[in-house]
Amino acid sequence: MSNAVQRAYFSESPLSKQSHYHDCHQIILIIEGELEFRVNGVSRIGRAGQALIFSCYENHSITALSTPYRRYVLHIDPHAHSAEGMVYSILSNRPRGFSNAVDVSDAMEDFEAVFARAVSEYDAPGKLTEDMQKLLVSQLLIMLWRRLPSPPPFDSAIAGIQKRFEENCSESYSLESLAKELCISPSSLSHRFKKLTGRSVMDYLLSCRIAAAKKYLTETGMDIGEIVEKCGFSDSSNFSRTFKKLNGISPSEFRKKYSPE
Repeated sequence: MSNAVQRAYFSESPLSKQSHYHDCHQIILIIEGELEFRVNGVSRIGRAGQALIFSCYENHSITALSTPYRRYVLHIDPHAHSAEGMVYSILSNRPRGFSNAVDVSDAMEDFEAVFARAVSEYDAPGKLTEDMQKLLVSQLLIMLWRRLPSPPPFDSAIAGIQKRFEENCSESYSLESLAKELCISPSSLSHRFKKLTGRSVMDYLLSCRIAAAKKYLTETGMDIGEIVEKCGFSDSSNFSRTFKKLNGISPSEFRKKYSPE
C-alpha cells in the first residue's frame, strides 16, 4: 500500500527558491504571512487563513511577500488513492471557476489540528500509520471540498479515463477510441472531460506524460530515448520541444536542476 503522505512538515523558514518541482500533489496551509503563487503562468496572492492546492500536473512557483511566513505543507502521493473518489477530484481537476486558494479562515483550528496530526504521523510512524495517513488526507479533502464556492463536478467514466492516463501514459490513445469504449460521441466525451477537468482529453494525457518524464529525469539515469518511449512521445525531438515549451527549460536542464545531488 502506497503512503498517502509523501512528506508532511511545519515551517517558519524563508523560501529557499521560487520555482520547484514535486512529483506529488501539494497542499499548503498558510498560518501567517503573504505570498505570491504562480500557476501555469497566472499569478495570484495567498494569505494567512487560506489553503493552497497544487496538482502534480501544474507548474507552479511561490514567492513569499512578507515575513514571517509560517505554514503547514503536505505532499500527497497521486497514486495512493482511488481516482473514482469525488473529494480527490480537487487535487487534479480544474473546472471553470476553480481557485487554487481556498478560504479556511473560519475553521483554522480544525485545519491546523488535521495538519499537525499528519505531521506527527509522518515524523513518528506507528501501527497502521499508512491507514491513518489516508484517513487524514480524506478528512482534509472533505473539509476543503465543503468550502469550495462551486465544488468540481464528478463523472466516474471520465475519472476512469484520468486514472488510465495517470497509471499508463505510454499507451497510444485517441479521442475516438476512448469515446467508442464509453458508447458516446467524441464531441460528447470532449465536452464532459473539459467540464470536469478544465482541460481537453489530449492536454490531460500530455500533462500526465510530462509528469512521468519529470519523474524519470530526476529519479533515474534513463537516457532521453528511453524516457520518450516510456512516456508515449512520438520521438525525441517532439518530446524535447514540447517539454521546453511547457517548462521553460530543456529536459537535460531540468534533470541537472532538480536531480538529487
